[in-house]
Amino acid sequence: MTCAVTALTDSDYERAQGLAQEANEFALSFGMVRYSGEGRVVHLPISMVPCVSEASFVQEVQELTPLYNRLYYRVSTDLEFLEERLAAARRVDPFIANLFDCLAPTPIEKPLLYMNRNDCMPLREGDRLQPKQVEMNLIASALGVVASNVYRMHRYLYHGTPLQQHLVENDAADGLLDGLAAGHQVFGDSRAAVLFVVPPGEVNVFDQRGLECRLVLEKDVPVSRATLAELGSEGKLREGDLWFGDRKIAVAYFRAGYSPVHYDEAACWQARRLIENSSAISVPSVATQLANTKKIQQVLTDPADLHRFVTGEGAARLQRSFVRFARISDEIEWKGTRGRAGQVAARHSGDWVLKPHREGGGNNFFGDGLVRKLGEIGDEHEAFILMERIHQRPFRSVRLIDNRVHDGLCVTELGYFGVYLHVPGEDQPRLNYARGYLQRTKDVANDEGLVLGGFSFLDAVAV
Repeated sequence: MTCAVTALTDSDYERAQGLAQEANEFALSFGMVRYSGEGRVVHLPISMVPCVSEASFVQEVQELTPLYNRLYYRVSTDLEFLEERLAAARRVDPFIANLFDCLAPTPIEKPLLYMNRNDCMPLREGDRLQPKQVEMNLIASALGVVASNVYRMHRYLYHGTPLQQHLVENDAADGLLDGLAAGHQVFGDSRAAVLFVVPPGEVNVFDQRGLECRLVLEKDVPVSRATLAELGSEGKLREGDLWFGDRKIAVAYFRAGYSPVHYDEAACWQARRLIENSSAISVPSVATQLANTKKIQQVLTDPADLHRFVTGEGAARLQRSFVRFARISDEIEWKGTRGRAGQVAARHSGDWVLKPHREGGGNNFFGDGLVRKLGEIGDEHEAFILMERIHQRPFRSVRLIDNRVHDGLCVTELGYFGVYLHVPGEDQPRLNYARGYLQRTKDVANDEGLVLGGFSFLDAVAV
């Protein structure tokens, strides 16, 4: 690559608007689809032109991800720290309390496989774009297979054009595949299965099936599927191993379980306890999920807490990716306003986001909604955290939604998929890498970033 692409031209946007049929049929051909509410198979929202970024920004997001992998691994193994920092949230948030109750009374020594997506937004700082972490997704880190195919779709649509050579390669599906296969391998029983734990009525099944099929066909790894309720009702412990039906389970890979709505009966929590008390590798473990709460994200912005787990240049790079957090009851100063953080955020509601201790989108409060929610919160304020809102410069994009072309101003979010595998007794991780990305772009007027919720669309990156 001899030079960077600095901007798209009017002709690029005009060309994109004429590619709707090709994009739709590519999406249908390569599984970039989901079930609609009526049970039809429809394409996912996808971009028609790539998002132009700076190579240094993309590289920094990728390089930050293994640093975050190591950080959160260390946090997840420090139960004393988790219990202390989450004590207040545990008292008022039943979801956090229930997760703690699922921890094994005596921790079982087994490999830890940590698979995630480190979502960052670009913020202009001087002459460069600095990644600012939005959140680390674990169970909600979906769409890796689809994202890889969005990159391939852009290669197809722009084949033979100058733009093609500037597309950033996306091998997210390969990274996820290798991570699950490695977890299965260290479990040590080739006949044991990787269990996909999924929600009932899953609409995003095609992204999951793409990974399942490759595990079977390319890695010779057996796979099974179950909801939390099915696993809790039908799963059994036999001599310390987890069995579901006639299959021993090597790895339980969660595609459900990050929200209270996923635990609508007691059997769902029983599923978590079964896995925690078994030899099966849980992706993620309950401790890892607790380490990934917004409260822990907030306390790690305190240098004293961060340096408990990582120091030196790694800590400095992580700190540069942090934004400001505050408990609702904290005393803070913001743009000349001093007071309780909840009151300050209500006065500057465009600068803050109110978040519960959950991963995934759809739970957050912005603007007037933030002000209303702050007015409703009583003694449960420890169940929420305030996060500085990241304001980025909008750019023009063209996307295909419900087979219709939309052209307008957008903002974006880049998340690299990370894999970390630690085996007990070994000083260094077996795996610690970032491979492939999810680029989610949305209309500038939208607050949330859920693709499956219809708020954003899948994108590719050009530099």
